[in-house]
Amino acid sequence: MTPWLLVDFGDVISRPYDDDSYRTLAALLDLDATHLRSTYWQHRRAYDAGEPSAAYWSKVAGRGVPDDLAERLDAADVATWSRTDPQMLALLAEQRHAGARLALLSNAPHVQAAAFDRADWAPMFEHLLTSSRLGVAKPDPAAFTLALATLRATPGDVTFVDDRPENVDAAAGLGIRTILYAGVENLRGALSQA
Repeated sequence: MTPWLLVDFGDVISRPYDDDSYRTLAALLDLDATHLRSTYWQHRRAYDAGEPSAAYWSKVAGRGVPDDLAERLDAADVATWSRTDPQMLALLAEQRHAGARLALLSNAPHVQAAAFDRADWAPMFEHLLTSSRLGVAKPDPAAFTLALATLRATPGDVTFVDDRPENVDAAAGLGIRTILYAGVENLRGALSQA
């Protein structure tokens, strides 16, 4: 096992974004939920890299969104992403107890990064690294280079867990050991073979 376990948040620690969540955002913007689902992800990378909330939600809506509405959208978005998987958190706690050092590396806007800081699970991590604070989003290799610098680690010191193949591939390209997340039990097995 490597000294560091670097873990993604969305769809790994958090539960997946669901249809009700898209419908909530769509209702706030008076949009069709299917259309919102497409534009939500189409414009997300810039938001995750630090773009202001109102600018992001205006792109999603296809029209100007005032700051007060952007705040309501942010609150709904953060509430959805805050639904964590207790089994995953338990596995991470086990890994920490067994001696692994934990760090988070997530593509997340500033408002989500602030929510991470307040989360009850945050203390188990030595570092909460987000794309908005780093200024670069995965799968850009620079995100991993900055993470390694923050951890003061070499690629061989780190195991990275993410649900997106492009992020796993980017980390592996730098020599970081990677695990493509496919559920808690799958991850438990992969970690036990390390």
